[in-house]
Amino acid sequence: MVFIVSEIRESSVWNIREVYKSTIKSKITRFELARVIGARALQLALGAPPLVDVNSLPVKDPVYIAIVELLNGQLPMSVQRPVEGGGYELIPVSKLITPETRRYLSSLLESWDISSRV
Repeated sequence: MVFIVSEIRESSVWNIREVYKSTIKSKITRFELARVIGARALQLALGAPPLVDVNSLPVKDPVYIAIVELLNGQLPMSVQRPVEGGGYELIPVSKLITPETRRYLSSLLESWDISSRV
């Protein structure tokens, strides 16, 4: 009986790892998203050239510009994630942006536009 329970536990742990690999690994976490946008906004604030045409944007804030660059897939940044067996892999940010994240960032920009008009 104990053997069967331990066998079930092993298989459930294995399934959790597979679910993690298939879902979490394919999208950006909220912490990574905040780090990428914040790092790019800091670069812009310190004088880095923007990768989009700033004249066509309604808001000239560095965070706003960083989000637009991220949505356009123009950020040359990667996220460093650990892999099994020790070590890391670098994943380009543009590969981690899902439609859900894109919708969230787009709605954030829309609300930013509305609040800047008030």
